[in-house]
Amino acid sequence: MTDHKSNKLGFTLAEVLITLGIIGVVAAMTLPVLVANYKEKEIIAKAKKNYSLIMQAFKLAQADAGVPEDNSILYSGASSSDDVVKELAKYIPGGNLCLSNSKSQICSDLKYKVQYSAYKNKFGSVSPPAIILPDNGVIFVTLSSYKCVDTVATGTSLDSDGNPIYNPDGTTATWTQIRNSCGDLILDVNGAKAPNKYGYDAFGLTVFANKIGRGYWNVVGTDSLFSILSGGKLKYNQNN
Repeated sequence: MTDHKSNKLGFTLAEVLITLGIIGVVAAMTLPVLVANYKEKEIIAKAKKNYSLIMQAFKLAQADAGVPEDNSILYSGASSSDDVVKELAKYIPGGNLCLSNSKSQICSDLKYKVQYSAYKNKFGSVSPPAIILPDNGVIFVTLSSYKCVDTVATGTSLDSDGNPIYNPDGTTATWTQIRNSCGDLILDVNGAKAPNKYGYDAFGLTVFANKIGRGYWNVVGTDSLFSILSGGKLKYNQNN
C-alpha cells in the first residue's frame, strides 16, 4: 500500500498581516463617516424633540391666557429678556432657568460663540437668559425692541460673507424694513458642547405675534431646522 499524506491548506503569516492591514485601512476610511452619520442622526432627533417642546410651551401659554395663536402675551408686557424667559419656563417641565445675572457655574458656562451657518468663519455670541432642558439642550431667549409691533428699522447691508456692501460713491449701503418680531429663540441641542455651529447643533427661530419661524437674518440655521423637520438634511457651514 502507498501512504498518502494530506496537504493542509492555510494562510501564511504574511498573508494574514496583509489582510489585517487592508481591513484596518478600510475601517479607518469608513469609521469616521459612520460616526459622523450617527452623530447627525442623534442631533436631528434631539432638534425635532426640542422644537416640539418649544411649540408645545407656547400653545400652553396661549391656552392659559385664553389667546390661541397669539405669541405676544409672553412679550408685549415684558421689560427685559429675563421677564420673557421666566414666563416661558413655566411651560417647560423639568427646565432649569438661567437668568442674565445668574452666578451658578452651569449658567456661567452658557456664554460662548456659535459659528454662523452661511458666513465664512464668522461667529455670534450666546448667553443667558436661557432654559436648560432635561436632555441638556438649551433655549436662549431674547426680547426684540419691536415687541411684536410694526416698527421702521434700518441697518447695514451685508454680502454673502457678512461684510458691508458699499455704494458706488463709497458710502455704506443700507436697508430699511417694517419689522414686528417679538423676540428670538436659539436652540442648542447640546449646550456649550462643540461643535457649536448654527444649522448643525444650534438653530435660531424668530417669534412673531402669529407664528414662530424664519427671521430676518438667514445665518442662524433656521433653514436647516425646517429642512430636518420636513425629512431633509442638515444645512450648515462646513468651514472650520
